Amino acid sequence: MIKKIPTSRLRVGMYIYDLNCDWASHPFALNDFQITSQGQIREIMKIGIEAVYIDTDRGLDVEDTAAGSPPDDAGERPPEYETKPLIEELAAAANVRKKAIGMMSRIMEDVRAGKPVEMEQITPAVENMARSILRNTDASVGLTRIKRVDKYTAEHCVNVSILMMAFHKSLSLDDDELVQTGISGLLQDIGKARIPEYILNKPGGLTPKETAAVRRHVKYGLEILKKTPGISAVSLRTVAEHHERFDGSGYPAKMRGDLISLYGQMAAISDVYDALTADRAYKKGIPPHAAMIELLQTGQHNSALVQKFIHCIGIYPVGSLVALSNGCFAVVIESNSDNLLHPRVKIIFDSIKRQYLPPEVVDLSSPDKKEDLTIISAIDAKKWHIRPEEFLEHARYFP
Repeated sequence: MIKKIPTSRLRVGMYIYDLNCDWASHPFALNDFQITSQGQIREIMKIGIEAVYIDTDRGLDVEDTAAGSPPDDAGERPPEYETKPLIEELAAAANVRKKAIGMMSRIMEDVRAGKPVEMEQITPAVENMARSILRNTDASVGLTRIKRVDKYTAEHCVNVSILMMAFHKSLSLDDDELVQTGISGLLQDIGKARIPEYILNKPGGLTPKETAAVRRHVKYGLEILKKTPGISAVSLRTVAEHHERFDGSGYPAKMRGDLISLYGQMAAISDVYDALTADRAYKKGIPPHAAMIELLQTGQHNSALVQKFIHCIGIYPVGSLVALSNGCFAVVIESNSDNLLHPRVKIIFDSIKRQYLPPEVVDLSSPDKKEDLTIISAIDAKKWHIRPEEFLEHARYFP
């Protein structure tokens, strides 16, 4: 039975049939879903939804819970998940990411040597990244802008893991599943350990035979992980689906639409975004805003989910170079989930005088800023020979 109830009566175990608002007004991946945590209920209340429709055939009814009882605290985050300001979380975020990259490099070497993947190494590393993301997402997401060509494969695996966990958090999915999401992202390209490095790092275009060899990394990844004790079904499915595309143009199974799992779609978006923004031996990366546009315009991805991803990391992601209304250029240093068009920025360059300025941090959402500054557009930093990542606080942890 479909029943409309006030959000104050929502409980874990109920099935949301309809959130009673359009998809752009809420952070969830779907309009209908099972409530699995108090965090989801808090998110519904936070965005001002006063009543929702529940399906009592698929979840609990109001009568199945103690009428009027307050929500229990089972879904509360433990103390280590308390949020922190960006500047306080950066050192910890950089440390766990650096260790994860080193670990992933060793695991890829082990797999090349025929050794098994050991979840005893992977799970604690992802748990540490997850804790950092829960404390401050921008600290970890901003670090994904610090890229090194010589460590691309391991770094890319860690970046996709971070982006997927940030995406998971933004979609208000169950916190208990966050680590599994991160593990899925980290291992999606494990099969590349069996691809010759001269093909992966080839500076020119691939031949049809080489392209077929690279695409086999999905098959190899599944073969490796199916022999890995403790691997989850979610991780196996994510590996299988991360190159599938919503329009059916992907591989290996040419799956289409919602036949691809939510995690497979999240992985595809995160994977493509990080790859587009990275310099490789055969191509230069593009700015974050250009990668966002490409994700939307290709038609290969679920456009509603891409919009959610943009909301997650910002219209102007951390590390973007933007032009301000006063003629200056600034680097986005922290997003603002409540006002995506007004992040915190660091003003660095006068585009009229064509000279660098003493860096100045400005919160564009603050009513107390000295002048009425707004972002006019995103800028291609390479055309101005500016390296935005060097102006991030994140950069000092990667000399």
